[in-house]
Amino acid sequence: MRRVFLVLVALVATACRPSRPTPVILISIDTLRSDHLPAYGYTRIATPQLDAFRKDAILFERAYSHAPLTLPSHATLFTGRLPADNGVRDNVGFRLDAKVPTLPELLKRHGYATGAAVSAWVLRREAGLARGFDAYDDEIDVASNAMSIGRVQRHGAETIVAAKRWLATKRERPPFFFLHLYEPHSPYDPPSPFPHSYDGEVAYTDTLLGDFFAFLKAEDLYDDALIVVLSDHGEGLGDHGEDEHGIFLYRESLQVPLFVKLPGGKRGGESVAEPVQLTDVFPTILSLTKTPFERKAIAGRSLLERGARSIYSETLYPRLHYGWSELHSLIRGDDHFIQAPKPELYDVARDAAETRNRVEEDRRTVVTMRSTLLPFVREASAPANVSEEEKQKLAALGYLGSGVAASGELPDPKDRVRNSAVIRRAFSSYDRGDYGGALAACRELLAENERMVDIWDIMARALEQLGRKDEAIAAAKEGLKLSPQTTHLALMIAKMAIEKNDLTTAQQHAELAMHAEPGAAHDLLARIALARHDFDRASAEAKLALDSRERILALMTLARVEVERKNLPAALEYADRADAALRQRASTSVKGLNYLRGDILARMERNAEAERAFREEIRLFPKDAQAYKNLILLLVTEGRNDEATQLVFALEKEAPIAPSYVAISSTLRTVGDANGARYWRLRGLQQFPNDPALRRLQ
Repeated sequence: MRRVFLVLVALVATACRPSRPTPVILISIDTLRSDHLPAYGYTRIATPQLDAFRKDAILFERAYSHAPLTLPSHATLFTGRLPADNGVRDNVGFRLDAKVPTLPELLKRHGYATGAAVSAWVLRREAGLARGFDAYDDEIDVASNAMSIGRVQRHGAETIVAAKRWLATKRERPPFFFLHLYEPHSPYDPPSPFPHSYDGEVAYTDTLLGDFFAFLKAEDLYDDALIVVLSDHGEGLGDHGEDEHGIFLYRESLQVPLFVKLPGGKRGGESVAEPVQLTDVFPTILSLTKTPFERKAIAGRSLLERGARSIYSETLYPRLHYGWSELHSLIRGDDHFIQAPKPELYDVARDAAETRNRVEEDRRTVVTMRSTLLPFVREASAPANVSEEEKQKLAALGYLGSGVAASGELPDPKDRVRNSAVIRRAFSSYDRGDYGGALAACRELLAENERMVDIWDIMARALEQLGRKDEAIAAAKEGLKLSPQTTHLALMIAKMAIEKNDLTTAQQHAELAMHAEPGAAHDLLARIALARHDFDRASAEAKLALDSRERILALMTLARVEVERKNLPAALEYADRADAALRQRASTSVKGLNYLRGDILARMERNAEAERAFREEIRLFPKDAQAYKNLILLLVTEGRNDEATQLVFALEKEAPIAPSYVAISSTLRTVGDANGARYWRLRGLQQFPNDPALRRLQ
């Protein structure tokens, strides 16, 4: 019997061992247009590292994405299935269908060790892409109050450090590793000496790749590995009126670079001119590693197989975010058909810039391609992947019933792209602290179209910064009504409701996010319990968030709990742990952390350290009044009135908004300067005569 058992164990072990133990490295460079690389004929920048890699790899001249968005595109990459078949149709509100097998799952089952390091929040584990990975490093700082979730990222150099750490660990099983870099994505701010432009980001990314390739060679992984380098989608760069991506399905957004280095560099330097698609990567990797998979279920086929393909792409972004029509497209040979309220047909061989619409002159091709496209077009549920319990909660709060995804005639994005300039003005005004300008741009846009979720989002943020929290909450609720799956709006409402001490509203909205963002939800529930002076519950909820990306926020909440318990050493320990965790991530800052440390240190009468912490908070967040208030109080208690006065004027200069005048006036009243308090209240009322907080100070 023992002998039979040992034979069975040996058979199982053999079945799980790869028949070809080839290391597999998959590298995705987000938002990289193929026509901005020298390997594809571009001459304005140099990418020596990628050019050297190209000599070892097959270059696919015409590779296309199925969606111009990060999460849907990577979902097709990992499953070999189109967005409607894998369940992911947008960056927010969708999760990978749990029943769909993934590339790392199949490779792991076949004996691979599987690891990943990603650089964008939208690829967080909660979206479902982590399934099948032994290790999935998505330690991305979401506590920095980034305006747009699409811009929440970490530096590629930091992601590569995480990748090296995992790959350097010696293991018996061959590795499959997924590396995701976000650098070409906006905002375009590469380090010196690279120019602050899209091309500068691409050139900087090339240096990151060089560092990673050198590491693979040093670890003896490069030569024997199957290495795939690609992008998930391109970038508009003003072509057809779109600066970034997501709205349109033109070539600049869909055509991506694709390089495949076979083990030993076989076929290195070759080029393939036939169109291919990102769903082809899934069967390519599995076929080359002899990993079994169900071929009928996938949309692609191995990149090494020749033959014509009909390549489908879609974007629901215009519909879900702006209330415009979604778009669908089909590429077949040199023809590119875009199904829109006003359909388009282009010959991408003769008209690569897609400036000449051939719909009227080639009706036969339009009819044929439209009929071929039709079976691919599938309705997206809204909200997606939401449980019955969550639907009941949303309905009870009035957030279900009339979302953006409702059917009906919607405007063609081509007819609305003229609003892009106003949309940019809203976002750029907010970025530079011109909250009034952002608010004006939002109102201009919403006067024409109230179904613009992203504009309700930025309007809520601008109103919050202006201290108008009631209006901010109302704006965020309008956005959530349109898009109940947009979890970050629910989190925003909960956060602002806590600050208003509307704890019932805060709890309702924090609970809406529990399934999609458990870490953030638990941290907010901890803050709600803290506001209710339920310190045990606050501590328990915060500790539930400690294993999530919200670890820094959770540590800050635990510090606040200990402040309320009058246990200042424990409070400082938590705050210092948060600071240490932040430094490990190489993140720039988290709003409120240095203020919190300063407050604790001041309570401990460690004034010099407290002052340094407050000044660091002011340096990092010069428009936020709270640290100014506490530092002014500290300086006055030490008799440093001139320095306190300078700080008052510094706040006004950095943030001449109503909340600043409220902060200055109330702080001066606290230190007994009644005349100064009155002066600054009146100074604020001259500019903001209707501000309720300033009027209440009377």
